[in-house]
Amino acid sequence: MKVKFQGKEINIRRIGILTGGGDCAGHNAVIVGLLRRISQANLTLPADEKMELVGLLEGWKSLTRDPDKEMDRIVKPLALLDIEETFTVAGTILKSSRTNLFSKENIEKKLPEKAMANLKKLNIDCLAVLGGDDTLGAAGKLGQQYIFPMFGAPKTMDNDVYGTEMTYGFESAVEEAVHFIENIRTTAESHNRCFVVELLGRSAGWVALWAGIAGGAEVTLLPEENLNLDNVVKQVEHAISKKQHCIVVVSEGVRLFDTRYPEAVNKRHKEMLDAVKADPKYALVKARDEMPKKKDSFGNEQLGGIGEYIFAILEKHTKGFEYRYQNCGHAIRGGVAHVMDRILGLRYGDAIFQFMKDGKFGVYPGLEADKIVARNLLEVKGGRFVPQDHQLFQMRNAVDYY
Repeated sequence: MKVKFQGKEINIRRIGILTGGGDCAGHNAVIVGLLRRISQANLTLPADEKMELVGLLEGWKSLTRDPDKEMDRIVKPLALLDIEETFTVAGTILKSSRTNLFSKENIEKKLPEKAMANLKKLNIDCLAVLGGDDTLGAAGKLGQQYIFPMFGAPKTMDNDVYGTEMTYGFESAVEEAVHFIENIRTTAESHNRCFVVELLGRSAGWVALWAGIAGGAEVTLLPEENLNLDNVVKQVEHAISKKQHCIVVVSEGVRLFDTRYPEAVNKRHKEMLDAVKADPKYALVKARDEMPKKKDSFGNEQLGGIGEYIFAILEKHTKGFEYRYQNCGHAIRGGVAHVMDRILGLRYGDAIFQFMKDGKFGVYPGLEADKIVARNLLEVKGGRFVPQDHQLFQMRNAVDYY
């Protein structure tokens, strides 16, 4: 298909597509949405303008491999009738990785140059990159540095990418988390227990917020709030006195200590945690606390386990009640793609093709008032946090109502 790029006419015949970062529902829907439009366009395009979509395996890692020796680990042919039904499934048929082309180490290895050289070897005329702000940011840099036609699509179950009111992957994660909470509640009610349920959500607490409210959690703890565990203890004790059971939802990005907390709160939290660590019953909590913190290739700290701290502190500092800890982990991002993510993914794939047709490159689709808008890949970033004046932020704790 002939289009305008950088003021010149180019003929896009072979389009590459990859998925980067964590998997989530909606990836496959974007692929199908784009492939539908390509297949439709091919019905009327002349032979020398017909297009194909080629999957690149394991995200950016595919472009660091040697096409002369590892073609089967790089390319996956994509035909609409072969993959059309995959839009209902979570995960990614192209597989993924957390490869950072622009890490200091990889820049020294000249991996951005290698990636571009491989795109040329593979005869890729244009690249669509599906991922969060890290993956899309790399696409923006690569496209700008090498003047290459690039597109993106904003995914993340965290729902924290700027430029869109919703990312695909979010709604399915919330639905699965709500089912988890509802299932836990039947046991909590049956045995008069308090369950601490940890949900994924790095620095933005959207998943925990929506799932906590929709699942009827008595207490929901978010990364955006100024945590005070003495207040949490009171909330839990109040819920137990009224209902004889309690659900506490904790976003994995919640922190016991933070520079934004008052000094007295950080000191109190240390006292509470030290009491836990001094008790042999909580040896695993102590071991976790003393482990070095790992980071991924983008410098993001590997999270997980804050719910275990909250569970241990609650159990240690309240009496006469039974507690359990559950970590949903990656289960909530897998399985089926729920309706919103199927539709949103298909819309984003459709939009990428329309941007291409209109000669709008270096962009990704965002949702604004239910309309698709073009956002600049060079401006993508994460950190779309839950505002403390948001209506749902004020509604998040069911215990506040009794």
